Amino acid sequence: MRIAAPGKLNLALAVVGKRDDGYHELRSVFVTLDLMDSVRVAPHKRLEVRNSLPIDGEDLAERAVKTLARAAGRDPHAFVSIHKRIPVAAGLGGGSSDAAATMRGLATLWGVDADLIRIGALVGSDVPFFASGAKAAFVSGRGEQVRPLPAPREPMHVVVLRPPLRLRTAEVFSAFALSDRGAAARVDSLVAAFEEQRVTPDVVRTFAANDLLAAAERRCEAITTWRVAAAERGIPLFLTGSGPTLFAVADDRADALRIARILKRAGMRAHVHQICM
Repeated sequence: MRIAAPGKLNLALAVVGKRDDGYHELRSVFVTLDLMDSVRVAPHKRLEVRNSLPIDGEDLAERAVKTLARAAGRDPHAFVSIHKRIPVAAGLGGGSSDAAATMRGLATLWGVDADLIRIGALVGSDVPFFASGAKAAFVSGRGEQVRPLPAPREPMHVVVLRPPLRLRTAEVFSAFALSDRGAAARVDSLVAAFEEQRVTPDVVRTFAANDLLAAAERRCEAITTWRVAAAERGIPLFLTGSGPTLFAVADDRADALRIARILKRAGMRAHVHQICM
């Protein structure tokens, strides 16, 4: 069976502390993006995972198969084929989404009734959000606590700057300083706006913030360069996840196309997308 694996944006992200298990305590508003990988799963006599892009280290989809199999008390035998459209190590959650899609597909094929959010937390921090199936959610803890939020009433468009480089999450967190914090109140305000069904592009632009921005800029000078160039053209750019991907919030699709044209003329790789899909 084939499963679509959407990317995500963090409209706001706050780092609120360090946990005893070594992970950071986060609070974030996640939304899905209409940029999607395609995952195909099938029964197999052994475990085989094929990915259209090279992955450094263990593929999260492979870890997902093993973790779900262990929870179900069966052998981790499955064929998984992933066709990537979401850039790797870009802050868009592609690997985590692929892992969640793999678990959903195998749970159906294997006839397993399992708590995929709980199991997903054993695979990776962003996996529970994708396993939940929510289009928008307030995510906290290290990612294992997922509270679905109502999707905006009207379609919302963004312009995503997909850079031709990778930035590892671990690198960004290693550069993070306590003085970088400040987004927690904005996260709370954005959550309230979603819950009260008053999310608009202006509201998102007002409360979008990311405590990892300064750390990401320390590790990737291009992020600062892009943000400055866009700001000179009247376009605020926001960071998703640990970067390096940036996004602008448009008033509507026509405005998104206008923003994309401006950014492309400035030499940036800008693409129009819709969120909460």
